[in-house]
Amino acid sequence: MGYQPWLKKDPDSTLIRYNVRDPSSYKKYTDALEDYLERYDNTNNTRQCGGAATNRDETEEACRFELDQFRAKGCSKEKQFGYETGTPCVIVTLNRLIGWEPVPYPIDSEPEAIKGRYKSGDVGINCDGEYEPDAEHVGTIEYIPSTGIPGKYYPYKVMKNYHQPIAMVKFTKPPKNKVVLVECKAYAYNILHDSADRLGLVHFELLIEDKPVEDDEDERR
Repeated sequence: MGYQPWLKKDPDSTLIRYNVRDPSSYKKYTDALEDYLERYDNTNNTRQCGGAATNRDETEEACRFELDQFRAKGCSKEKQFGYETGTPCVIVTLNRLIGWEPVPYPIDSEPEAIKGRYKSGDVGINCDGEYEPDAEHVGTIEYIPSTGIPGKYYPYKVMKNYHQPIAMVKFTKPPKNKVVLVECKAYAYNILHDSADRLGLVHFELLIEDKPVEDDEDERR
C-alpha cells in the first residue's frame, strides 16, 4: 500500500506534522495532494463506468475515476483537504500489479474491521492506531468511499490512460499536540497482511499542533 501526502523532498519521513494556526506549515501537504490528484483531470481515453461496466471489459478505454465523492466530504483543494480545520484527509492506494484484482470474501466472512462497510468485489480499508495508546487517541475516522476502493477499476492493465483507484481517510477528531501512529490495512480475500514486509498495509504518523505561530518560528530558529 501507499499513502499521500508523501513529500518528495523528504522521502524517508512518514510523519505528517503541521500547525493548524499556520497555513505555511501544511501547504506542502496540500500541494502534494493537489499534485497527486491532477492526473485525474486528464480524461482522454477513459469512459464512465456505471452499472456493470468495469476494467474487465474488452476496451482500450479505462474506467474514469471521479473525485466528486471526495469534494463532497471536504477532501479537496478548495477546503485545503481538511488541514486548516485539523481534520486532515489522507489518500490510500494499492500498489499496481498487472492483472491483479480483489477476490471477494465468502458471504458473511469479511473481517470484523470492515464488517458493515464491506462491499463484495471492493477493497475494504480500515485505519486505526498502530498500538493501544494510539488507538485510544486517534479519534473518529471517516472512509471515502465508505466501502473502500471500488473493484470496478480492476484488474490493473496496461492502458493508454489508466486511472488508479484510490480511497481517502479523513481524521475527524484527532488529538492536538500529540503524535499518533496510524496503521491502515487493505482487505480482500487475496490480500495478506505482514507488518515485517509491509504487505497489505501502510504506516504513517500524525502530529497536529495547535499553538501560536510565533512558537513555531522560535523552534525553527
